[in-house]
Amino acid sequence: MARRLRYLPKPYTLVEVVCRTMQGFLLLRPGPQLNDLALGVIGRARSLYDVHVHLIVIMSNHLHMILAPRDVESLAKFMNYVDGNLAREAGRLYDWHDKFWARRYAAIPIIDAESLLGRVHYLLSQGCKEGLVERPGDWPGVNCVTALVEGEALVGTWIDRTKMSETSRADKSREESDFSTRYEVPLTPLPCFADLTPAQRATKWREMVTAVETETADRLAREKRKVMGAAWVLRQDPHSRPADLEKRPQPLCHAATKEARLDHRGAYKMFVAAYRAARDLFWRQPPAAVYQFPAGSYVPPFVPLLPAPN
Repeated sequence: MARRLRYLPKPYTLVEVVCRTMQGFLLLRPGPQLNDLALGVIGRARSLYDVHVHLIVIMSNHLHMILAPRDVESLAKFMNYVDGNLAREAGRLYDWHDKFWARRYAAIPIIDAESLLGRVHYLLSQGCKEGLVERPGDWPGVNCVTALVEGEALVGTWIDRTKMSETSRADKSREESDFSTRYEVPLTPLPCFADLTPAQRATKWREMVTAVETETADRLAREKRKVMGAAWVLRQDPHSRPADLEKRPQPLCHAATKEARLDHRGAYKMFVAAYRAARDLFWRQPPAAVYQFPAGSYVPPFVPLLPAPN
């Protein structure tokens, strides 16, 4: 199945980004070192590209983020940096030398506030809905619950591997710490919380986390079972994978109403038609077609990227 064209309706559209490991291997299994390196990579990427980070959670075989990129170019470069560097760091840590990610990241636009709150609830439920932990804050991997509720900064270590490799050839005495930089991952408030004070936002987040905890407790009581626990998660072999992987179709967007979904689908179809027409013209008359691609396109790499519509 062909990949969808990368499309955002406007600058800083909220998107849910999902990226899964190859065949679901637990190559992102939590641990102090992986958590630190993962946050360092994301923090470094955030400092390089115009992408607002709203929520993050990294599970053992996939990552979820809610982002607001300036345009598809910023999102593509941000995710290329995150996925590439995270794969190298986790591969080095867990002795993995094969393909790391199953496919390119999925970026699903979030159209309205109701859908946004639904996706936020879904991200906060990671680890709980699978029966791994009782509370979102118990997940031992990277997650933003403590940062959102208590204001604790998300900070990690980025290692300049290129400079380290070049320098170590001439100076064997240099340590890895000599090439390390601490980066914070600032979490941008969601648009629906932007006008609230930090204390009010923390209260809202606490309410949402409590709702997930209550939902999880009710489900566990109804099913008469217990969670596996954080210690069990940390003991898993990164080279193992679940027996069954949940697969579901990727939606074109997250929208609360049928009308909103149809509007987005119609706009996307028009975008695709305009892009294909420009692409066909480009192959016939490259110089004349440079500015025929629709605004916001991610066009062939040898063509200047066009700014997203205002």
